[in-house]
Amino acid sequence: MNLPIFAINLDRETGRWSELRASAEAAGLSLQRIAAIDGSALAKEEWTEIDLPAARKLSGRAILPGEYACYRSHIKALETFLAGGGAHGLIVEDDVLFSENIMRRIEAIIAAVPDFDVIKLNNHRMSFFMRALETTEGDEIGRALHGPQGSAAAYLVTREGARGLLSALAVMKMPWDVAIERFWDTGLKVYSVRQNVLGFAKSSETSGIAGPSGSYKFARLAWPSRWSAVALRARDELSRLHHVLLPPPLPRETPDYARDDAPRSTLLLLLAALAVFALVSSVWREADTYRYAGIALALAAAIRWFRRDLWTYSKPLIGWVGVLCLGWSFYVFIRLAIVYFGTHQLGAAEGIYLFPMFYATTGFALLLFVRRPARFVLWFMILSLVFLAADTGYSDILHGIKPEPWLFNNPIHASVAAGFIFLCTLQFMAYTAHRTDLKTATRSLHWALSAAVLLLALVNIIALRSKGVWLALALVLLLLAVMTLARGHRRELIVGGGVLAIVAAGVVATQNIFWSTAGDTMVFVKSLISDVLSHGILPAFDRAIASDTIPLAARERLMLWADAIEVWKRHPILGASSNWLTEWQSRTYHPMIFNVFHNGYLEIAVRYGVVGLAFFVFLYTWSSRQVLLAMRAKLIAPAAWSCYISTLVFFAITILSNSNNRLSIGEAYMWFAAAFGFYCFYLRQQKNLVTPRTYF
Repeated sequence: MNLPIFAINLDRETGRWSELRASAEAAGLSLQRIAAIDGSALAKEEWTEIDLPAARKLSGRAILPGEYACYRSHIKALETFLAGGGAHGLIVEDDVLFSENIMRRIEAIIAAVPDFDVIKLNNHRMSFFMRALETTEGDEIGRALHGPQGSAAAYLVTREGARGLLSALAVMKMPWDVAIERFWDTGLKVYSVRQNVLGFAKSSETSGIAGPSGSYKFARLAWPSRWSAVALRARDELSRLHHVLLPPPLPRETPDYARDDAPRSTLLLLLAALAVFALVSSVWREADTYRYAGIALALAAAIRWFRRDLWTYSKPLIGWVGVLCLGWSFYVFIRLAIVYFGTHQLGAAEGIYLFPMFYATTGFALLLFVRRPARFVLWFMILSLVFLAADTGYSDILHGIKPEPWLFNNPIHASVAAGFIFLCTLQFMAYTAHRTDLKTATRSLHWALSAAVLLLALVNIIALRSKGVWLALALVLLLLAVMTLARGHRRELIVGGGVLAIVAAGVVATQNIFWSTAGDTMVFVKSLISDVLSHGILPAFDRAIASDTIPLAARERLMLWADAIEVWKRHPILGASSNWLTEWQSRTYHPMIFNVFHNGYLEIAVRYGVVGLAFFVFLYTWSSRQVLLAMRAKLIAPAAWSCYISTLVFFAITILSNSNNRLSIGEAYMWFAAAFGFYCFYLRQQKNLVTPRTYF
């Protein structure tokens, strides 16, 4: 590369020139000497192109002769560069030293940053560096959040950049090393390296151009005259901070966290994989394991982000929805604290509303640790088969008795879990049908695994006799049928037709179970809906509760719903927070000993009112949109979107008649569903499909 190098050197500094030239020759470089202007030989009356009042105001001190001479010397070097024909130029002062690999590093910098005006190669200070990219030689290019960085000892400049500097900085108002890096003021594309590319000679300890450092002290103005300089510097620092945080127009690195930047430790990856499975383990066993796993994943992701990703422009940002989740958790915490310190009442199952603080970082953990999603899904299916096989009550089912699962607290919870697994299995089958990379034997094993899990899940769903799950699953299957027909994929139609045939056969074979379990409820629901439409919700509930003809389970739920609505009516907008439990003691249908409403929407509304309902509706609507957009961008498989929306609708329907969102299976699902939405949001960021204005 033919790179002209312009070295600024005072005529009297022959020792510096000799040392600089010797290091250049050792590196195979030639220098063009720029005779520096000698400030000590220049009368102040001869100073031109300088705004002394502005300079004094901005600096809080007088401009030294050496500073003025340094400024004009750099202007002279730029003019000399423009008089030549090079596309790039390197301007150095005479207190630097060249190394043997200097040209390789400079060529790599120019190749990595095709569009720039100035790149500072040397700095005296570097605080809070934001990396945009890294060259093939390992030099990091970016900008610093704090400055001035000091030193204009070496910098690359383009012809356009030189013209821009001469235009913007023609009149001196501050020292050259300060002025050159103020890209937010000049409008130039100015960047810096993190580590100095050129070395400093021992002679750099005393500047031959700027004069001895003690001169700065004596040039300071009195304190009253320096306040304006302090204010201007503070404003300049804020301007720097704002503009440096904005992603620069550079070909930013876009790390693939799942392969390149994720930790290489096999043990850590194994632990992370186990934590991801533990996060979703509530579909296999009802326990609080998911909480510890989710918090561990979120903490690991947060530590990684603050240690490494925070200082890059390629980092994933949680966006304003992530900030909203943090704000919601803070709001919940404050309300819980107010109630506790006022009444010492903690409520019941209140902590789950704090979990949104972990949603965004858990999504980043998925980005970090789920390197091969297909393998995770396969293991999910295998584990589902193992746990379903272990928890299915074969003997009870054969004798026509509703089984009692031993991995769940009651049959309803187990039935909800089986419903989730059933829907996931459907999409695993659709995904298998679309894959072209599977060998015949592997594909056959996938089909066999799918069939086994699907049948076990269906058997449990029917045998456990949860009417809410039956209704939810029927509506979701209808939704999936419509989606499949709309896509019109032949393989999906074949798979879907086969599944519907299996489900239909199961329903026909066990129609007595369906009718004996849900027949009375269906008749009651029909009459209740008619009464609600005619007389309103609470009057209809009261009449149904007073009746002796309705099913006992339905009557108990209506009592709970009526009491919960009465509490909600007293706090419709913001809810009662954890103080609801105090009000619950004076409810109308006091004989009911439950404090679970058997309706997930009322659980939220009683505690946080319409605001709480709106928050969660918005969050999962936003998450669904992120998954859909990621699917359309081919960042995730179409089956992932179908699985996401079908399980979300299934969950939304089941919580109409059960408080699943305050059970481990519902809490874990809400956590994972929101985290997956953020995961898709981060995937889109990596592909530059999310504009900066949508981050916050």
